[in-house]
Amino acid sequence: MAHAGLVKGLRTTVSGEPANAAKTLKVANQFLHGPVGVKLDVSGVVSGAPKVDMSALWNVGQWSLGAETAVGKNGVANYALAAQTKIDDVVAAIVLADKLETLKASATYKLDSNTSLAAEAVYKLKSRDLKVCAGVATTLENGHAARAVLSSSGNAQVTYSGEVTKGLQGTACAQVDQALKYKYGLQFNYKM
Repeated sequence: MAHAGLVKGLRTTVSGEPANAAKTLKVANQFLHGPVGVKLDVSGVVSGAPKVDMSALWNVGQWSLGAETAVGKNGVANYALAAQTKIDDVVAAIVLADKLETLKASATYKLDSNTSLAAEAVYKLKSRDLKVCAGVATTLENGHAARAVLSSSGNAQVTYSGEVTKGLQGTACAQVDQALKYKYGLQFNYKM
């Protein structure tokens, strides 16, 4: 059940499974007004394990600034801060996550209408562990998509997907690590 219109910009949704309402009852609120957005979800109240997920977003010029937190029966479970900007063909973001203990920085660059490059660095502040990955994604002339990702942990991944025949989508993927252990897979989806 959803309701909008009581307060301008506010949308409230109540959901749950009737047979298991104590565990699944959830009230989700979204409020949008100009450059500000707020989301507040409440669940678990009936079951005795209340949880509140809150997030807020503020758009300021070319910047989007955000914050989120989760509060449960035992107090604050998690919180994070984030900022993102877009300048020409570059989208850059920085996130301070996991109770402000993990720093993530990422950027994507659009080479042309079909191809993008991306990179991300994740730094754990306490353990001083740094992981980096970079990738490229492109859409080919036949409409198929190809993607390759390399990570500082020594993993390489490639994915190729597209329509095999009318209605049949296929994806092939492979991954190899620095010990040359590999995984591969095929997936097909048919839509009538």
